[in-house]
Amino acid sequence: MVFLANFFLIIHLVIYFLQGFYRRRLKKTGIEEFLMIGANTFLTIVIVLAILNYLYAYSQGQAPLFRMTFKISHGFLAVYFIVVTLLVAFLRNQVYFYFRRRFARGLDLQNVLIIGAGEMGQKIAQKFMRYQDLGFRVIGFLDNERQKGEKIEVNGGVEVLGSLNELEEILEKENISDVYITLGLDNYPQILEIFSAVHQYVVNVRLIPDLFQLLTLKARIDDLDGYPVISLDEPPMRGVMLVLKRVFDVVIAAGLLLLLSPLMGVIALGIKLTSRGPVFYHQERMGLDGKCFIMHKFRTMVVGAEESTGPVMCQPNDPRITKFGRFLRKYSLDELPQLWNVLVGEMSLVGPRPERPVFVKNFSKKIPKYMLRHKVKSGITGWAQVHGLRQDTPIDKRMEYDFYYIQNWSFALDLKILWMTLKRGFIDKSLT
Repeated sequence: MVFLANFFLIIHLVIYFLQGFYRRRLKKTGIEEFLMIGANTFLTIVIVLAILNYLYAYSQGQAPLFRMTFKISHGFLAVYFIVVTLLVAFLRNQVYFYFRRRFARGLDLQNVLIIGAGEMGQKIAQKFMRYQDLGFRVIGFLDNERQKGEKIEVNGGVEVLGSLNELEEILEKENISDVYITLGLDNYPQILEIFSAVHQYVVNVRLIPDLFQLLTLKARIDDLDGYPVISLDEPPMRGVMLVLKRVFDVVIAAGLLLLLSPLMGVIALGIKLTSRGPVFYHQERMGLDGKCFIMHKFRTMVVGAEESTGPVMCQPNDPRITKFGRFLRKYSLDELPQLWNVLVGEMSLVGPRPERPVFVKNFSKKIPKYMLRHKVKSGITGWAQVHGLRQDTPIDKRMEYDFYYIQNWSFALDLKILWMTLKRGFIDKSLT
């Protein structure tokens, strides 16, 4: 039992570390934090069971795949999940509360100096001013284009302390912990001078070049034999986190296929009894890396719906939709066969909805950076869908939500979207 507890603890800590659990989180609400803890606890259980099952089966000379050979109480797992999730959430809340009280009294604050009072510098200042309870205090700007003593209207006003020539004087006088450089790339010589001056002091230097008009996803810095390389469009789903998301998809999709197989049988019978034609509808869609795959759905339209019109978007009151098909669409039951697409790795449970190649070709010409949504797997449900954005919604609006999901992906966000999908489709009828 001691070994099992230690094993759970190690996996917990590894997952928390990979998820950035021990970094300051500037954008997480209490609910999102709680969901993230629950998701991490669930992942810990899945990974520990998979490892122990494999090791036990291997030691017994048995095949470990697709069956549990290592026995563990379901009650223990349920209690573990509830207790650990609540305990970690409570302890983190107490830690936050302790530090917020100290920050509110002006203790342990990190003084931030922002170099550059332009648009980017002001945006960074707004971020810090919004999260003062996390221990950041912006003491002012340095800018050659502004008057000393000028107040920049950022959440009550932040003062310009002087020009860039006064940097060393400010660092000597003020207890600065972090310097943020927000100058444009055309100020490269000045940036070099700032680095030379700042490195004489014990401060953290952060460079935020004003190139955010180029960024659409996450930026990441790699190393190419000693040379830093900035990747401008880097989705957060990569490496170990991508593997964990895949494990999550497989476990949930396989479980749902087994659980919902009776319902899917009833739906198939309903389609056969209410309209002529096949039960399933198979259509080519574009997914990860622009590769096409065959997406499966329950058929909700009459056979040959596009024979006279060619490829067209479905509308809310489309006459081609059968009566039973309209019922299936209302509760998104027509999407259930896509669990198979998830299981075989063509889709994910959560992600941007896949479009037909003919529409993608059109959208990619009209909408800048449209193809960036294909840097992740397509999903059965997504951030746009749970906010009521369907095919009749302008594509540029749906793109905003897809980019938000890709930029801010986490297991907690996936769980939130899955819960909102369930609530929207099956519980809260007013939302359908």
